[in-house]
Amino acid sequence: MAAIAQRAGVAKSTVSMALRNDPRITVAQRKRIQKMAEQMGYQTNALVARLMAELRKSRKQKYLATLAVINVWKTSVESNLDITNTKSWLEGFEDRATQLGYSIDRFWINEPGVKPARLAGILEARNVQGVIFHGVRSEDCLDDSRAIWTRFPSVVIGAHLRKPPLSFVINDHYFSALQACRQLMAAGYRRIGIVLDRWLDEVAEHRYVAGYFATLGNSDGAVPPLFLEPAGSAEKNLVSAKRKQFADWIRRHRPDALLCINSYLLEWVRELGLAVPAKMGFALLDLPEDLKGQVAGMDPRARETAKKAVDVLVGQLHRGEFGVPEIQSGTLVENQWLPGKTVRGYRETLKIRATRRLK
Repeated sequence: MAAIAQRAGVAKSTVSMALRNDPRITVAQRKRIQKMAEQMGYQTNALVARLMAELRKSRKQKYLATLAVINVWKTSVESNLDITNTKSWLEGFEDRATQLGYSIDRFWINEPGVKPARLAGILEARNVQGVIFHGVRSEDCLDDSRAIWTRFPSVVIGAHLRKPPLSFVINDHYFSALQACRQLMAAGYRRIGIVLDRWLDEVAEHRYVAGYFATLGNSDGAVPPLFLEPAGSAEKNLVSAKRKQFADWIRRHRPDALLCINSYLLEWVRELGLAVPAKMGFALLDLPEDLKGQVAGMDPRARETAKKAVDVLVGQLHRGEFGVPEIQSGTLVENQWLPGKTVRGYRETLKIRATRRLK
């Protein structure tokens, strides 16, 4: 590095930052030094790089640059905040970014009067170095945002997009359904049903359903999945149609346990006169923070997932990668089963845990 610095006419610290794609060095300077280092046969020492990373991690980081978190939800930002993981994601983004020396700016892609091309200019003006997209609800949600994801290192959280094929960080939906089914079966339930909104099943690429069938297969306990997609446009009609669709499915297939995403289905179960958990077990595949201990289900570890997304993005920054990667890659975060009062055996689980603490 000293030899590179001497040839480039810069300090050794400048070479170090350029080789790490530190945003405090201009892009032109980074590329010049990187090219020179390559010509001189420079190779990173993995052990030294790891040691330096640990040293930087152990001390408070100075501000390096800004990362953008862009909400692509079609409706208002406020409505997206009500979605199970959004608040926890935002907290995780902030925690990891601060730890690594970055700040977070939040944006909404559908802000009235702000086109994606203009937003890209705003990001550059604010020293944004990379972008995380969240709130994905359809495959085409980034079609109009080419001006952003072609100019900045980008990661999608919560979904695996094919268009554009950006790097992504998601929960392991397949494992979540598989593990939840196993837990319900261990609690004595035999006719387990799964209920999902059609749009969510498509965004998740049918992985929840795949995990469900991988567990139950062609056994007598397999119930045809229910995909909520009623006709109608008014919100009142939609809710009413969904209730009827759900009630008809329950009466036809008579499941004794349910796997789903939407917690309001628990109220619908009780309105049908089904005692929970005696007559109907109920578990969420994406358990929100405020229901932990009350409702059984899979903890999505949303904050940790968000931290992983920041790690992936910062890795792209350090490697100087931006735009669509040559090979799309993704990170899966494994969920964890948490017992709750809506599944039989919850009291026994509490007794076992209390005994372990005493020991």
